[in-house]
Amino acid sequence: MIVDVALPIPVAKNFSYSVPTKWHPYVRPFSRVVVPFRMRVLTGVVTDIREGDKAGLKDIREVADLFPLVGNTLRELTGWASRYYVTPMGLVLKYALPPHKDIERYLTVRMEDEGLGLPGVPMKKAIASLGRDGLFERYHSGLLPVHDVFGEHPFMPSPDEGPTGGETDNRLYIGGIDDRLAYYVSLISDQLARGRNVLMLLPDYYRTGSYFSRAFLQRFPGQVFWYGAAVKAKSRMETYFTLRNGGANLLLGTKSAVFLPVKDLGLVIVERHEEDHYRNEKDFSFNAAAVAAHRATIEGVPAVLGSPSPSMEVMKEVEDGTFNIVSGPAPGPRDYSETILAKGITSYHGLPDELIEIMKQPIERNERIAIYTPRKDYGSYIECLECKTAFSCPLCGGILSYQKSTDTLICAGCGRKAPYEEKCPACGSELIRFSRAGAEYLEEQVRLLFPHVPVVRVTGDTPRKEIEALIKVPTGAPLVIVGTQALSNIYGIGVASLILTGWEELARISGYRAHEKMFHLLMHLLDTLNPEELHFCMERKKKVNPALFLDVAGFCGDEMARRKIAEFPPFTRFFLIEVEKKTEATGLKAVDKIREFLHKEGLSGGITGPLFQKKEHYQWRMILKGAGEPLYETLLKLYEIRDLRIEADPLYL
Repeated sequence: MIVDVALPIPVAKNFSYSVPTKWHPYVRPFSRVVVPFRMRVLTGVVTDIREGDKAGLKDIREVADLFPLVGNTLRELTGWASRYYVTPMGLVLKYALPPHKDIERYLTVRMEDEGLGLPGVPMKKAIASLGRDGLFERYHSGLLPVHDVFGEHPFMPSPDEGPTGGETDNRLYIGGIDDRLAYYVSLISDQLARGRNVLMLLPDYYRTGSYFSRAFLQRFPGQVFWYGAAVKAKSRMETYFTLRNGGANLLLGTKSAVFLPVKDLGLVIVERHEEDHYRNEKDFSFNAAAVAAHRATIEGVPAVLGSPSPSMEVMKEVEDGTFNIVSGPAPGPRDYSETILAKGITSYHGLPDELIEIMKQPIERNERIAIYTPRKDYGSYIECLECKTAFSCPLCGGILSYQKSTDTLICAGCGRKAPYEEKCPACGSELIRFSRAGAEYLEEQVRLLFPHVPVVRVTGDTPRKEIEALIKVPTGAPLVIVGTQALSNIYGIGVASLILTGWEELARISGYRAHEKMFHLLMHLLDTLNPEELHFCMERKKKVNPALFLDVAGFCGDEMARRKIAEFPPFTRFFLIEVEKKTEATGLKAVDKIREFLHKEGLSGGITGPLFQKKEHYQWRMILKGAGEPLYETLLKLYEIRDLRIEADPLYL
């Protein structure tokens, strides 16, 4: 017997192996097998089986799972995700399936008939006693029942999934947090009452996730389960076994939960579907919100996407008639003030007087204030006053920022860190200026100006500690929260005044998605913090009109019209093709191969680049524009070139 195996490596082709006779009965399509590969041992997934022998093929080491863990729904979903996100199937399946050792850790084997007199032996111990092949033989003969340790459910193949609902009613719910939560509770209650499971994706675990988790645990005690990397392995696997065996549960999870096997799925919900948290993994770059919606289509159940500010991709779905809009009240105040800062906020002459005046009254009334800034460090631009040279990374040439708490220089491009020396690397001068101040500097200055007022910095670096610090400040006491985009994920705190500083700068630093990112950030801040007053502090030369971003329908209509004219997403797609080599010569050779291949396939007209940069190695990047299954299948063939990576729908261009 010969099997073709998809391995978890960036190569689109499958690899052939022989199957020793003792493993013949247990190999099935989508079985995981352990195989030798070059100097490593990898776990891959069987994609094809055929009879015969072939000289020179290596043998598989063993079959990893008692039976294939990929049912019909996940087979179709992972296959679609592999094509749509131009990622080899082996990498997709590695992400979609829990490691088999994690599964075995929470399985027990009934071994009374083996003379051990034990009702339940850990699977690892049973394998040590009988051998893996011996355990498989007895299990498949019905002699050794296997159960999970959580609900004592028999561990057996899930029944083939298929469409479980009727005609889907996909909805986009646009509204504030209280209205969204009430809407979700109503839909979830209905499904749980029918004995159906609900899958709900949340953008993160510690901030947005904890808020919804507390609300649902109170409403549905004993029926709420979490799945995601932030959850401990035991809790994660309890969710895995519970959801594949029974109904009437609510599964909350971050992006990895989208591939979880769920029995009797009745509804899919994605909260704040537009969040970047749903996108990007190192080896498999995908949008979990889009995958969740596609899963709902496969299973014939409704998908509900809720948000205060919809993405342009989903607005295109509305245009195409695959989603219907349901609207509630918009979050936050409609009235706002604009203040033009004469000098901006820099880290060399204190806070602007205009900003200080805005802060004084709420503090005197013992109210809470939140100040947003796009930067988290002390200063993100360091310049020598003598030779006017900016401090840059010696490795990649990126601009360096300064973190005062650690006295460290950090490169925004490659992440390199180095100790700060108060000396210009170009001319040796000690006359150094920090500008483009961030949250660390704002926190320092607020503490100096208002020493009696608690100040909490929120940047998302230590989310649990940040939330604990906020909770410690009693209601009715003054508080100043200084933070970055992480402020837009903290529900349940609330402030009287929200001050945005540097928000207008996003218009110049976020590429074609700049206005959309400004729109989402503003609406998210209003949604989470629920301020009574809204203040925009802007530099005159960078000023924008906030009114354009506070009208949800108006903004979406204008932005969609611009994107359509420019032929930008969601009216087409972008693919970032990246190759990295240790030497410039091998890199240029790979770039030539990519160009030749794309020219041969008639795709040369859609290429931008390549752009070259040197980090630790030599790296080339190019953008390809287009859409459609033929394009996706063609791009997958590029993985024949080593050290190549393709990112579909890149966040930053």
